[in-house]
Amino acid sequence: MKIDYKDLLDKKLSINSYMWPNEIKPYEFIETIVKSGIKNVGLHTDFIESYGVNKLRQDLNLNKINVTSVNSVGYFTDPFYSNQNEKILNYGKILNPDLICVITGGILGGPNPISQEFKQINNYLDIKTIREETLVKFKTLMSQAEKFKLHLGLEPIGSWEILKKGHFNSIASCQKLIKNSNHKLIIDLYHSFEDLDLERFLKKSPHLGLLQFSNIRFDKNFRPVGRKTINDENNMENIDIAKYLKILFNRKDNLKIELEIFQTDFTENPQNIILNIKKELLNIL
Repeated sequence: MKIDYKDLLDKKLSINSYMWPNEIKPYEFIETIVKSGIKNVGLHTDFIESYGVNKLRQDLNLNKINVTSVNSVGYFTDPFYSNQNEKILNYGKILNPDLICVITGGILGGPNPISQEFKQINNYLDIKTIREETLVKFKTLMSQAEKFKLHLGLEPIGSWEILKKGHFNSIASCQKLIKNSNHKLIIDLYHSFEDLDLERFLKKSPHLGLLQFSNIRFDKNFRPVGRKTINDENNMENIDIAKYLKILFNRKDNLKIELEIFQTDFTENPQNIILNIKKELLNIL
C-alpha cells in the first residue's frame, strides 16, 4: 500500500517558533501557520512572552493548532537559567504541549552563549560529578512536571556542545534518565545524526516523543555549526532527512516531526519557508 506523504505531513508536521524574527509581529507566525495548513507548532519562551501566553492559547485553540513542544527547561548547571523552570512549566500548563523540552546545560553553565552568571569554581572539567548532580535535579524536575500533568522531552545534545549547551550527549545516556517514567526523548537530527543508536531508536523505541529536523551546516573543518532550511540546494551533500522522516511515518503512532531552525540560520523570508515547506519535503520523500 502506497504511503500518502501529503496526508501525513498535513497531520504530523510542526514548525518551531525559533525561526520567527523578533522584528515581525508574533501573531503573523500563527497567521502564516494557518495559511500553510500546518496543524502543529513548537514554541519557545521569548515568543510566548512576546505574544502573551493567554492570548496565544486562545488563538491556538481558535485555529485548532496543537503544540508539539515548549522550549526549554533544565539548564541544571546554571542557577540563573534553571530558576526559570517553574515559570516555563506554568506556561506549559496553559499551552498543553505534547512535551516540555529539557536541555541539560553546559559543563560551563548556561545555554549559548555561556551564561555570565556562572562562576567556575575549579580550573578543570569535572564532567562525572556534574552529571551525578544533574541526575538528582532531573528527578526533581520530573516530579514537578508530573504535578502539572506535563510530559518532559529530554534532548540529547551533540557532544561538540558539551561546554555550552548539554552534558548528556547520547541517546543511550538520556534513555537511562527517563527509564521507568512516562517522560520521553526529543531527538534533534542536528544533535543526534551521528548517534549509533539513532535508527534503532527511531524505529522501535516507545521512549521517542518527537523528532526535530533540519539540514546541517558544517564549517571548513567539517564540524557542525548550524542548521539549514529544506530546499533543493541545501539537500545536497547532507544527511538523509527523507530516510528518517519515512521511519517516523512508518511507526504506528501519532508522533510529530518538527522543523527547528533559528533566525541566524537563514536569510530567506521566514513566511516563504513555512508556506513552501510541505512542497520541499514532498520533493525529497
